[in-house]
Amino acid sequence: MSRPRGPTLRDVAVRAGVSTATVSFVLNDSKPVAPETRARVEAALAALDYRMSSSARALRTGRHQAIGLLLPDLANPFFPALAQAVTDAAWAHRHALILASSGSDTATEAEALAALAERADGIIWIPGTESPVHRPTGPAVILDRPSPAFASYDSIAADHHEGGALVAAAFHAQGRRRIGLLAGPATSPSAAGRAEGFLANASGLEIIWHHEVPFALTLPESACAWLADPRLDGIFAASDVVAIGTLRRLRALGRAVPDDVAVIGFDDIPWAALTEPPLTTIRQPVDALGRSAVETLLARIAAPTTPVVHHRLAVTLIERASTSAPGHVA
Repeated sequence: MSRPRGPTLRDVAVRAGVSTATVSFVLNDSKPVAPETRARVEAALAALDYRMSSSARALRTGRHQAIGLLLPDLANPFFPALAQAVTDAAWAHRHALILASSGSDTATEAEALAALAERADGIIWIPGTESPVHRPTGPAVILDRPSPAFASYDSIAADHHEGGALVAAAFHAQGRRRIGLLAGPATSPSAAGRAEGFLANASGLEIIWHHEVPFALTLPESACAWLADPRLDGIFAASDVVAIGTLRRLRALGRAVPDDVAVIGFDDIPWAALTEPPLTTIRQPVDALGRSAVETLLARIAAPTTPVVHHRLAVTLIERASTSAPGHVA
């Protein structure tokens, strides 16, 4: 028995009262179409439940109508939230999303970049390292981790430096003066920017210790001694995941938050409001980051030779119960 034939481009054109070329223009966004004509074509597409073959489109236009997204990992809750924002923005522009994770392994990252380049029109990339063995040769945007090493690519990131400055200002306002800094990996441009912004605005604060740790819930065993330091009255953790691990370790040590030690994180992942106590943190504008990354990539695909752009989006201090009210120290 033969399979039933699906609707064709001609079927859509007849129903909408337009040419097949006009239907193609609407499907591929390849030429301007009058709003009322576009509306008729889109109504016909919906009524006939027309589905364009992605392989046929790629053969005809050279475009996949797909965006690649390469993340360093999916364990950190910030990255799935960012992936959702990119997905939403891509669908809003009628592009599918192809997701890959490198595990911050350079060989896996190289393989993923090559695979995405074959299947997507461009790549949004959060590098796992500053020294990748392979880089995109087609349209690409660096997301979240801007670096001079990738200055030849468009980039979108939150203002990590300003976020660090906001943390320093918060400790000043709360009367906290003896601070520990869990700075995150030195190889991460975002972690480095947060630490630099904090330290550049730490005049009047005493940095009791400054350690680099992975973006992970589990702190190194040596952290017990750091957190038990009786002089300590504030901790800046360079991600919410690290901050949540810090809250757990402080509780095990019998140190009260915020009475003994205030804790501030970075990212405002969904878990941050659910910790005990709820976590004060720097909120990254996740939806705006995803939207800006997609729009910048599509602009690069459309105009490959335009000057490179670097966008920095504002961040916000979200005050919760892991810090005292401004000006008050228990």
